[in-house]
Amino acid sequence: MVDYIDKLSEEPSLLGFFTLANQLFTKDVEQLIERVFRKTDFALKSVVDSLFEHQGPLADLSVRLKVLLGLGVISPKVFEDISLFLEVKRHLKDEEEEFTFSHPAVIQFAKDLHHIDFLPINELLNVKTTMENKDSMLFQMQQMRLEKIIRSSLILAVTEIDEQLNVESPL
Repeated sequence: MVDYIDKLSEEPSLLGFFTLANQLFTKDVEQLIERVFRKTDFALKSVVDSLFEHQGPLADLSVRLKVLLGLGVISPKVFEDISLFLEVKRHLKDEEEEFTFSHPAVIQFAKDLHHIDFLPINELLNVKTTMENKDSMLFQMQQMRLEKIIRSSLILAVTEIDEQLNVESPL
């Protein structure tokens, strides 16, 4: 996980950040699926493996998340947050413009996440809205601070979700 935190911290683009986060979630869900459906019986193992293989009906991450949610292995909050990450990544890939971490859509995404403390972001947004001159040095510094706080908050959210996915199988 430390490796992913470093990579997320150093990733210059928002799309790259979401790509890395989704790669981590994909890896975590794959490992969780293995723990939940780890079977020693050959006949059962071959059936389960064929469902989750690359061409199987349960190969897609969003479908796997639904299976884990339906079995009660993950919480609705984890399911919703990962689904939001997947949705935003798809949206960012379709956009022509490069979004920043302080873009209003990204701020709304952060606000919608369950695994994020939005209070520090909200406080900074309240300070920022009182500033009128967008060319001032103070505004630019506040903008950079907002970018860092949002990135850090998203990294903490990814870390929290990662911890929720790294549980033993309750089944």
